[in-house]
Amino acid sequence: MTALEPRDRGDEISLGDLTRRVARRRRLLISVAATVFAAILVWAFVATPRYKSEARLRIESESQTPSPAAALSEQVTNALPSASLLGFGRDELETEVAVLQSDRISDAMIDSLALGVRVTNPSESRARVLSARTVDPTIDVDGKIVFSRQAGGLYAAESEGHDDLPNLPHVWRLGVPERVAGWELTLSPGLVSGGPGKIVVSLLPRYKVHKLLDKRLVVARQEGGSRLVNVAFEDPDRVLAQQVVAQLVANYVAYTTSTARTEDTTAVARLRYQVDSAHRALTVAEMTLRSFEEQSRLIAPQEQAQGQVKRIGAISARVDAISTERNALSQMLEIIQGRSRGGADPVAYRQLATFPSLITNRAIQDLLQTLVTLENQRSALGVRRTEANPEYKALDDRITEIERELYTVGPQYLESLDQELATTVKTVTALNDTLRALPAAATQYGQLVRDRTVNEATYVALLKQLKLAELKDLLRQQRVHVIDTPRIANRDDPAFPKKGVMIALGAVLAVLAAIGVGLVVELWG
Repeated sequence: MTALEPRDRGDEISLGDLTRRVARRRRLLISVAATVFAAILVWAFVATPRYKSEARLRIESESQTPSPAAALSEQVTNALPSASLLGFGRDELETEVAVLQSDRISDAMIDSLALGVRVTNPSESRARVLSARTVDPTIDVDGKIVFSRQAGGLYAAESEGHDDLPNLPHVWRLGVPERVAGWELTLSPGLVSGGPGKIVVSLLPRYKVHKLLDKRLVVARQEGGSRLVNVAFEDPDRVLAQQVVAQLVANYVAYTTSTARTEDTTAVARLRYQVDSAHRALTVAEMTLRSFEEQSRLIAPQEQAQGQVKRIGAISARVDAISTERNALSQMLEIIQGRSRGGADPVAYRQLATFPSLITNRAIQDLLQTLVTLENQRSALGVRRTEANPEYKALDDRITEIERELYTVGPQYLESLDQELATTVKTVTALNDTLRALPAAATQYGQLVRDRTVNEATYVALLKQLKLAELKDLLRQQRVHVIDTPRIANRDDPAFPKKGVMIALGAVLAVLAAIGVGLVVELWG
């Protein structure tokens, strides 16, 4: 029978019998329980305590006054029970948490505090033993320095570990900085009054420091939809734990502030450049439109086109009237010329006085009046004198002369009508040419006006954005507010191990271990 096989495989043991059998082994159970409890108790009191330092931040959103749609969306997502699991409503704050956990922030903190230098003995305070400063963060070593106290306040140093430290000074004076790998170490001058006999300093490469931060650094947002973020770090060195949290928060605040300032300044500079470009484009568009208006004399195309059409219509009507009058006068002159038998009978010339345009002519009226007067005088003289009378003949010649003058007015008036008709036709032709060119000019005018309008709208919009960006840059507010600053933990309040919890846990584990050993011994012993 082996030790792992039950002694009576065929016998069935009741629970009560098994309990009584296990209870008979009181000494074994008590010894096991006492051993486990003592081991846990010793570990709780001997284990190196770690102290916790914590800070609480409030991170504002990018927009302090969200739009109604954004506010409604936030309310809806917050009301959903599983919205956080789906990733709704948490993107911005989760991004800030990720920035806090980023290597950019961590590396700056690691270099400023020289976290690669760890004092493991004594581990409660590195600042009391030595100070460290990062000189060259690119040098990574994995080693250990053991300082041994010598007479006269000196310390002898020896290197241990994976990486050799060839330039390590063998004798260290208190308060004198020494270069070791990528750090500058200085033993505290306070050790002269009574420092530890042995100091162990571990030099960690950067990846190990990051692993240490991953284990002990906690950056998490509070639940319940708040914008609070907790930053906590645990370390055996109470002062260093507070310094890590404080430096991490300071680096993050400086980064967010510089980023916001850079973004605002860049936005203002970019908008100013765009505003200048838009202003130049608007000036070119306005000058082009003005030059086109001066050359084409086109200011209001629609009104000018309507006026042009009305003018052409009026002048065309005048052309028709002149042409009609001219044709009528020409026909009348031909008729009069035929009736006068080539000028032999000037009496026919009097018919010109009946022409509508000439009957209202003052010169024609004067000639007719003179002609009537002379005929009256000739009639009065014809009663007393014969036709051979010189005075009578003079009146008759004067009447014939006036009749010929009356006829001369007709061709002259016809000539003036021809000239007026030709001038008016030229005017109509020029107006028609202008009207035919007007659509193309109006189209070009519309394009130029549209370009100016678009450039003006672009310029005004960019100018508004520039003023808003300048105002935002001027009234920039701090997005990150430190609600609780990190504090140095009390020596009597370690975060790990909690002695009360460990004692209670040890008692429970001791009982469970005793019962387990009793069962194993009873069943397989």
